[in-house]
Amino acid sequence: MVMLSKKRFLLWLRNNLLSVMIVMVLVLFLANLCLVFLPYDENERGTFGDQFGAVNALFSGLAFAGLIYTIILQRRDLKLQRRDLRLQREELALTRKEMEEQTAEFEKQNETLKIQRFENTFFNMMSQFQEVVNNLSVMVTTSSGIYESKGRDVFQAQFEKTVVYVDLKNEAKNKARFRGMKGALEKFNLDGYLYSDTPTCFDHYFRLLYRILKFVKTTSLVTTYEEEYEYTAMLRAVLSRYELVWLFYNGLTYGEDKLKPLIERYAMLSNLRTDLLANCSEIDEGAYDPSAYTKTIPEEER
Repeated sequence: MVMLSKKRFLLWLRNNLLSVMIVMVLVLFLANLCLVFLPYDENERGTFGDQFGAVNALFSGLAFAGLIYTIILQRRDLKLQRRDLRLQREELALTRKEMEEQTAEFEKQNETLKIQRFENTFFNMMSQFQEVVNNLSVMVTTSSGIYESKGRDVFQAQFEKTVVYVDLKNEAKNKARFRGMKGALEKFNLDGYLYSDTPTCFDHYFRLLYRILKFVKTTSLVTTYEEEYEYTAMLRAVLSRYELVWLFYNGLTYGEDKLKPLIERYAMLSNLRTDLLANCSEIDEGAYDPSAYTKTIPEEER
């Protein structure tokens, strides 16, 4: 009970300290005023006033103690302010770090979306390419009869079995007749390819193949040659042996300016069987750069 009463008194004194001080000042002022009017002579009043010297020293000490206490409080406030500032800086640093991580994650997601967008387009083009191949068909006449060749078999049929006409003079009556494009090439070299209507059967095929290679090379979504090569390797992997034969001749004729550089850039003829080619005196080993047969990093990528 004594401790509780003491705590209550200290709490009351802290809350009413200003009022207590005002009351004490008024009491001292009134006491001094009473001393002025007391019936004492001046010497007695001086002796009586000197008795309050200790009181003056006490109040001076209290004033100095109050000043020290004020300084201590200010120092404590400054310390708290510094701590708050430090906490704020730490919070700002954490916030900045989180924002940097979010930015990095966003950039990573953006790159992933770009790759997904590129791959969606690339594989859609590959699907269209396969559909073009599946829709190919040609009638083949043999000694045993006539049959229809479809899909990838058309490339072999047109190169070795079907009847091919070559019109070097642009005269319909003077067309030369051969068994397959291979015979025309062996007789007239590349002119046999250029002056025959048979290669036009594959116009859509070669246009789409060129667009796929061109798309991989020019897109901004693929930034390195290694990535380009990996995607074009998927296209090369689906080409049959006779498709590569037709690609070989098309690159030297109709595709000399556009398709041939891409064939050489991505080694599209790396799986070519040279024993299937026609014996053309105009075509030597230097018809294509070695990079058409073996992966070679372009100079600008080294």
